[in-house]
Amino acid sequence: MKKREKLFIFDIGGVFVKLDPASRDRAVSKPGGAGPSLRYGDVPEAIFRDFRLGRSTESDYVQALTRVFDVPHESIYEAEHAYVAEGFHEFIAFVRRLRENHRVVCLSNNQAIHWRHISRNLLGAGYFDREYLSHEMGLEKPDRGIFQAVSQAEGCSEKDVFFIDDIEENVLSAREVGWQHCIVHRDSVETAKLLMALAAEQTLN
Repeated sequence: MKKREKLFIFDIGGVFVKLDPASRDRAVSKPGGAGPSLRYGDVPEAIFRDFRLGRSTESDYVQALTRVFDVPHESIYEAEHAYVAEGFHEFIAFVRRLRENHRVVCLSNNQAIHWRHISRNLLGAGYFDREYLSHEMGLEKPDRGIFQAVSQAEGCSEKDVFFIDDIEENVLSAREVGWQHCIVHRDSVETAKLLMALAAEQTLN
């Protein structure tokens, strides 16, 4: 690791961004239509997985959803953006300050539409030192391979990694590959307090 001694690795959804499935479903609902409206939960998981892993193009993904929901492309984009429309702004500001003295990257199971919206509208370009995204890597958490790929790319010692994710399964997988400091994120204030303590400890070492 070339920049700074400690490496902070953050998940995105549920940590920086509030995920809103209800608003996403409303964007593709058809009030007054015959029968109940379909929801995103009715869509075959393979459609999401292939786009999340970069196996299908954005055009293919949007077209598949327009067929499922029988709505125009614009409604699909509205739904996708609604799902990631709100950020946790105080935590975003906190991590921006953390990056002044530490290397900060993200490791996210993400897809191109969501990431573009998050990067442009919630975080801003260049927010992280580096971005590790499932749709670019062809891997996703909790696959141990994605954690190993990040370790190799960063050239860091596992003891220097601080990993923050809101899904316990991902944290357990990271620990299995040797990442020693893994935090299950539940609350922005509590996570920030813990990271401040870790950063202070690093400064003294």
